Amino acid sequence: MGGKINLFLLTIFFVLFSLSTLALAVDCPIPDTGQTKCFDDTQEITCPQPGEPFYGQDAHCGNNLHSYTKLDAYGNDLPDTAPSWVVVRDNVTGLIWEVKTDDSSIHDKDTTYNWDDAVSYCEDLSLGGFADWRIPTVIELSCLIARERYDPSINSTYFPNTVSGDYWSSTASASVLGYVWYVDFYDGSMSLIGKSYGGRSHVRAVRGGQCGPFDNFIDHGDGTVSNTDTGLMWQKNTAPGTFNWQQALSYCESLTLAEYDDWRLPNVNELQSLVDYSRYNPSINTGFFPDTVSSTDIPSPNYWSSTTNVYDNEYVWEVSFSTGGLDNNGYKSGYDYVRAVRGGVTESSTTTTISGSTTTTIQGSTTSTPVQPCMSESLYGEQSEKTELLRHFRDNVLSTTPEGQEIIKLYYQWSPAIIEAMEQDEEFKKEVKDMVDGVLTLNGGVE
Repeated sequence: MGGKINLFLLTIFFVLFSLSTLALAVDCPIPDTGQTKCFDDTQEITCPQPGEPFYGQDAHCGNNLHSYTKLDAYGNDLPDTAPSWVVVRDNVTGLIWEVKTDDSSIHDKDTTYNWDDAVSYCEDLSLGGFADWRIPTVIELSCLIARERYDPSINSTYFPNTVSGDYWSSTASASVLGYVWYVDFYDGSMSLIGKSYGGRSHVRAVRGGQCGPFDNFIDHGDGTVSNTDTGLMWQKNTAPGTFNWQQALSYCESLTLAEYDDWRLPNVNELQSLVDYSRYNPSINTGFFPDTVSSTDIPSPNYWSSTTNVYDNEYVWEVSFSTGGLDNNGYKSGYDYVRAVRGGVTESSTTTTISGSTTTTIQGSTTSTPVQPCMSESLYGEQSEKTELLRHFRDNVLSTTPEGQEIIKLYYQWSPAIIEAMEQDEEFKKEVKDMVDGVLTLNGGVE
């Protein structure tokens, strides 16, 4: 009995210590860009393998893939086959979006608004059983962009009747008084528009807690900075020198920093998550990223992303940390700046190695590495939604910090004993499961 109590207390310690920050750690994950094709400097190619030229681009990373659910007029879930729906829930961010129509109603796709009317439209809207609609931020709009397509650059299956045009955001420009950012759903580009200068744009209302700013950082003192909002770890300093796009991919893939060797070039959504739209020159938190290059240093500096412009494959999406804008004209043979990232699930990876402890991390992996006994799999099964949530937390939050890595090691050290105790005592297993269910529910996890 004493052994059972000790195991139970250890289980409580692990779960409460490691999951108590789950809601704070990944409040609003960054959706994937949706890009699934690979490119060289000029055209589409077969996706390279590790070690080959152009490996490490956007299509090699599939973290937080776009996922949507149709909702009816009362906010109830509908099947994907539903022929009509009123609003859409983004299952990655949790945001709920207006669906445009082609029926001359107030939701008609062709209607444009000046700033004041756009604000009034969203605030007065009652739709899908909700009345708390608002204009989305520029980050939220950007996360809707499907960067494997253009004209329009959005998933038309869930968002039909989307005009390839400009859509208002609520994000004010820090550099030009009276202007706000808009997103063009022709190709996903961004620009500024004056609120009081007669400009008219489309608007797509949104509701739910705002995504961003992603401004909760931890400096590890080893050349790396983690963002607890996104679960990503960043190279603190800009990589030395400038690179063309192929060199940028290669630099990140070969980088070893703070004993990690799984660095990569960020996709455009990840890179944009570093932007602080309340600042300019540079539009980033300089307390954590002090050497970020902006236009105060040289004219028009940009940072490479791993995301190709599918409209013209010779170009890549880049982020300007002068203003926070996205540039779709990053010529692949030109030279720009790099900041590497790690975290997320990569197509080529089959295992994650943490201080000598190897565990399988990729669903569907063909790795032959022996899998260590895992308490969550014993409780919920290998492919359950709750097990996937715990895996995501392990790989994208805990593994980004030394403290988190120690928790992972402790977890796998004691999992075999806890599993054995659960197999011998169904009552104990039920107590452990009830406790983990309670913590997951408390922290906004799967119910």
